[in-house]
Amino acid sequence: MLNSNDVSEYLKISADGLEARCDASSFESVRCTFQVNSGVWYYEVTIVTAGVMQIGWATKNSKFLNHDGYGIGDDEYSMAYDGCRQLIWYNAHSRPHKHPCWKAGDVLGLLLEVDKQQLVFLLNGNSLPPNKELFTHAKSGFFAAASFMSYQQCEFNFGAKPFRYPPKVAFKKFNDYGKLSSDEKVILPRYRKMALLQKKTLLEGSCTLCCDKQASMVLLPCQHKGFCDTCALQLERCPMCRDPIQERKLDPEENTNTLCV
Repeated sequence: MLNSNDVSEYLKISADGLEARCDASSFESVRCTFQVNSGVWYYEVTIVTAGVMQIGWATKNSKFLNHDGYGIGDDEYSMAYDGCRQLIWYNAHSRPHKHPCWKAGDVLGLLLEVDKQQLVFLLNGNSLPPNKELFTHAKSGFFAAASFMSYQQCEFNFGAKPFRYPPKVAFKKFNDYGKLSSDEKVILPRYRKMALLQKKTLLEGSCTLCCDKQASMVLLPCQHKGFCDTCALQLERCPMCRDPIQERKLDPEENTNTLCV
């Protein structure tokens, strides 16, 4: 299902975690709950509205910069299919594809072959040539992911129901492997999530952005602290001084010099 804890701030996710919709003026993104490291994997997306969406694959290093218009396919750690503008997106660059514009009811198929280092996009079963650019920087840790412009919506199928256009190669389904706890399956409306956060007692040393994980990173060269590793990787500029971030380093108190650049 879609991960309600790995989503930009204004995207709406249905109670079953399989539909997403953006009603904001920003470019909202989400990843799924299951990580792929090897093998052949496939999922489908039914197009509900035929506008601008970028749907594909992303690692945890891919950044959600919703207010700046950056989403899936806009960095070197993600690649996306855009059926409205008929484009393939990678590293903020696009190239045209030969599929017709998608329309409501169309089914986008997304096949990832990690060992062959290629991915294939299919529209209603009609496949494009394999893409390999994503594997230039990303080798494992892939998630199904998507970004949405205003008033766009689609429905994901990770294998809970039969696929409409399954590929001819042998593949695995997310739902056969990804197991979630009862709590992880609960999707709360934004207003309820915010209300719970207001009541939550923060642990000492929590990240100043997500207020969840332990703050462990130092931003360089400004040396400001107070961020977890997940939030630090999504920042381009320091939230405190607005200086560009050149490196992210574990806090010296952790007794390590490991760099996360």
